[in-house]
Amino acid sequence: MRICIDAPRDNNKRFRLFLPVPLWFARFSFIWRIIPEDIRMYEPAAKEIIRILKEYRRQNGSWNLVEVDSQDTHIRIRI
Repeated sequence: MRICIDAPRDNNKRFRLFLPVPLWFARFSFIWRIIPEDIRMYEPAAKEIIRILKEYRRQNGSWNLVEVDSQDTHIRIRI
């Protein structure tokens, strides 16, 4: 998964962030131990969703999960 943000700054330059986040990262148990307790109940579902997303991507290629365009800001989460 890739998170891309392109937004303006105060000094007439652009803020660009490219953050690769591997889907397999959420499959590790130690990750689920450091997140808040009320979110831990989603661990089994998250692992299954990741498996399904990876299978879908293998069959159909990459796709945009979220794409937001405002006047001058662009945000995209691509799987």
